[in-house]
This record gives sequence, C-alpha cells and structure tokens, in this order.
Amino acid sequence: MHVLSVLLLCCLFGCQNSKKNTEQQTNHLKDSVLIHSHSIRDTFKFSKAEFKSIVDNHPEINLHPPLHPEIAYQNNDKGFNSETGQDVYFTIYAYNLEKYNHNREQFRTKLIEAFHKVNSIHGLYKRGGSFFGHQKARIAAYAEFDVYSYRNRKPTLKDLKKNKTNYIDSLKVCFEKGIVKMVNTPEKAKTLLLEDIYLEISQLEKLIDNDIMLKAIRDFEQRHYNYDNIDLIW
Repeated sequence: MHVLSVLLLCCLFGCQNSKKNTEQQTNHLKDSVLIHSHSIRDTFKFSKAEFKSIVDNHPEINLHPPLHPEIAYQNNDKGFNSETGQDVYFTIYAYNLEKYNHNREQFRTKLIEAFHKVNSIHGLYKRGGSFFGHQKARIAAYAEFDVYSYRNRKPTLKDLKKNKTNYIDSLKVCFEKGIVKMVNTPEKAKTLLLEDIYLEISQLEKLIDNDIMLKAIRDFEQRHYNYDNIDLIW
C-alpha cells in the first residue's frame, strides 16, 4: 500500500507540474512575437516589449507606400548593423508588409521560389559565397515588396513566349561566356557546371507564367547579380 501511495503522489505532482509547465509555456508565447520567415526555415522570437521597441525605432518599415527594403535599411539600420542583423531586419520588414498584402499567398510563394532559383543559379556560377547565403534570408523582403508593388496590376500573357525566350537565352549566353573564360578550370568541370546551370535555368523558366513574374524576376536578377563576366574568371 505504501508503494502504491508513493506512486499515486508522484503521478499527482507530476501531472500538476506538467500542467504548470504547459501554462508557463502558453503564457510565455502570449508575451512573445513569433516571426516566421517565408524564405528560410526559421522563426524569430521577440518579446512583445522588444518587438514594440523595434517598431517604434524603425518607422521606415511601416511607411505606405513602402520603401524598398534596401532603402529602408540604409535609412536606419539601428540595432541591425551587421550582415546577420540585416537578415533579421529584412525578415521583420517582410512580416510587417505582408499584413497589407492580403490574398496574395500564391504569388508570394512563386516569387520567393523564383528568386531562390535565381540566387541558386548565380551561386553555382560563382562557386558559392556568404553573399548567396544572406540573400536566402532576405528574399522574402524583396518578394513582399514586389507583391505590394504589383498588387493592382493584372498579369497578361501578351508577348510572354517571345519575351521569356529572350530573357532565358540571354542568361544562357551570359553564363556560357563567363564559363569559357574561366582559367585553371578543366574543360570537363566547365561542361558539368554549365549543365547544372542549364538545369536550374529550365526550372526557373517553368516558373515564369505571366508578364509580371517575368518582370519581377528579371529586375531582381539585374539589381542583385549585375556583375561583369570578368569577375567570374579564376
């Protein structure tokens, strides 16, 4: 009987402690702001007081029409003045702006996927680097800005086939020229690299299904990856 009583007491106190821990976790979450990034598999947690302080100190992220995320960051990087800090800033920027982009989930998802594909293509081309890793975290902000910018524009298919072909062909030509100029790289390695890039380009091409997608992707690529082929020689 004594052993049974001990077991019952342990069970009772264990249940009470479990319930208490659950309540504490729930209260802790109520006092927190969780921001999920759409472009990386990560969630950032802030206390409500901390998040309020960030918003109060960064009115530039709540302007309407919104500033481009890079301009907003350049205007005020207080508390986020590092590469990783900029990643977090851009995540908060996207989170705030998303509240105003209602019913645009499908466009947002496709745009982020396409931007990641562009980043991946150029990452292959330049054999990686920290820039491409940070871009992954910031893509959500770039995409959210475009979602807002194109919110009142209806997509069309006018001249899409011709314009898309021209853009895809220009990408291939650019990469071919750069790879040919590579020094200290075996021809077999060049061939394999070009094949990998072509595969990524074909996947990017499938994501371009209207004129808005084409313009957004082309502008994103030209803004962030506009370097001369000479930079790719090694």
